[in-house]
Amino acid sequence: MTTEDLVAKLIALAVELQASDIHFDPRGDQVLVRLRIHGRLIDIDLISSFDKLINRQAIIRLKVLAKLSLAETRRPQDGHLYIEGDYGGCDLRVATIPTVHGERVVIRLIPVTSSYTTFFSLGMTNIQISQLQEVTNGVGGMIIVSGRVGAGKSTTVHAILAERARLGDSILTIEDPVERRIQDYQQVEVDERIGLTFAEGLRAAVRQDPDVLMVGEIRDELTAQIAVRAGLTGHLLLSTMHADHGLQVIYRLLELGISSDYVRQSLKLVIWQTLLPIVCPDCQGQGCDYCHGIGLSGRRAEFSFLTSDAIERHVSGYKFKPTAPSVASELNRKSGGMSVAEPGAHETKYREFSHRFE
Repeated sequence: MTTEDLVAKLIALAVELQASDIHFDPRGDQVLVRLRIHGRLIDIDLISSFDKLINRQAIIRLKVLAKLSLAETRRPQDGHLYIEGDYGGCDLRVATIPTVHGERVVIRLIPVTSSYTTFFSLGMTNIQISQLQEVTNGVGGMIIVSGRVGAGKSTTVHAILAERARLGDSILTIEDPVERRIQDYQQVEVDERIGLTFAEGLRAAVRQDPDVLMVGEIRDELTAQIAVRAGLTGHLLLSTMHADHGLQVIYRLLELGISSDYVRQSLKLVIWQTLLPIVCPDCQGQGCDYCHGIGLSGRRAEFSFLTSDAIERHVSGYKFKPTAPSVASELNRKSGGMSVAEPGAHETKYREFSHRFE
């Protein structure tokens, strides 16, 4: 089998197994191949007929496909390619990094689907869907989707954007990088090398007469200030934050210098989410042909919502700041303005929920 065929078959297998990432780790003259499936990193030989160690030429082939410099092995590089097969289309984000063992490559797989993701299909309860629709159908304000790395924050954000796109709204996104290329709205990719930061992109986007704005992540004080201002001037603004609990979003905004009054006025909803594994029903986690020996058949999402009433209370009580995630999690569940999905209320298999879908 040629290197070209090997790489093509590896990618096809990864898509078939609903992997979110492919890892190519240098091991001497060879490369160790692993797939991340349902959040777990698995050697490829455990779930297929492929050897886990393959020729290092595979990395060169990947760099060619992603239009990366073959001569540059001392600095990280990022590339992108789109492929099609029997499995449909798939966007691949290729990232390299030099290590003492050689060049390492990780591919993020983002299957392209024409299906419309509904709030219910994400796993939200009827109460949560009503709360979310009330905010998204309103005039202006911020919705921040939070959670840990790989919790599916981007998936939720894009579901909200898709809902508004169906209404014919003007939508602009500022992303780093653009992972899903969507025809229904205009996407801007951050490029800090030329000064196109989240803050600069958002500042320019506000002047484009948008109905809805999405900034991939609020990382600094300037971005937070512009985002809040946009939410206060009639735009629906969506963003994400890495957080261990929903209350941390409020604390982060206040710590970034946003006044408590502005947080109260602009922040309409905080969504915190996590992904929980679904044990394979055929083997009960032991591993079988149905689950390719993994023991899992997918993951389901659980959401907790922090609504405006609860946001008001916690902004006012900011002096009480939990120091342990467990304390804050308990507060999340006891807040009057918080709705928490019942465990197992709705289960769904996800193709790429671990992609911030990262």
